[in-house]
Amino acid sequence: MPNLAILAGTHPSEPSMPRPKKHDLTTADSKAVIIDAALQVIRQEGAGCATYRRIAAEAGVSPGTMTYHFANINEIVAAAFVKMSNGIADQYFRQLGEARNTAHARELVADLICGDLWKASGQMLLIFELYTFVSRNPEYTYVMDDWMARSRQALQIHFDEKTARALDALIEGFTIHNALSKTTVSRADILALIEAIA
Repeated sequence: MPNLAILAGTHPSEPSMPRPKKHDLTTADSKAVIIDAALQVIRQEGAGCATYRRIAAEAGVSPGTMTYHFANINEIVAAAFVKMSNGIADQYFRQLGEARNTAHARELVADLICGDLWKASGQMLLIFELYTFVSRNPEYTYVMDDWMARSRQALQIHFDEKTARALDALIEGFTIHNALSKTTVSRADILALIEAIA
């Protein structure tokens, strides 16, 4: 019988070397790494280019690890968008939680629209990708619904439900307009509209 160690190119007395691992991660860690990698791929190349192979390469994990956590590629993309939208909603809660009164809350809503939240690298690109993804895959509308619900909950710390809905739409509209237009609406004008609504 041939010596398998010699055929493999090693001496029988030499210990076999273990294959290097890409990541030594727990199950929970690997799922989080995959979601972060998916966000990065979506930001750089768009949701349409978020394939198993591309995300696995970005995450440094095997495609098999991804299929362990997610049933299909759209589930990975949806999980990435959930993380993004939760991060934005968390910022709403943090910022509006600091309001001393309703007048201060109006100022903070203006800050949400005009501040750095939307200027983070690739943030608006991710939001536009989310709109497209949900439009093409209506079974994932819950991502948008949950995001809007949490955003309005944050606004309802200081405003009634009807006003919170109006302010949420105002925030969305102005952030998109200011992201795409060469002529942005000033904070003073935005605050005046907020005061008219709330």
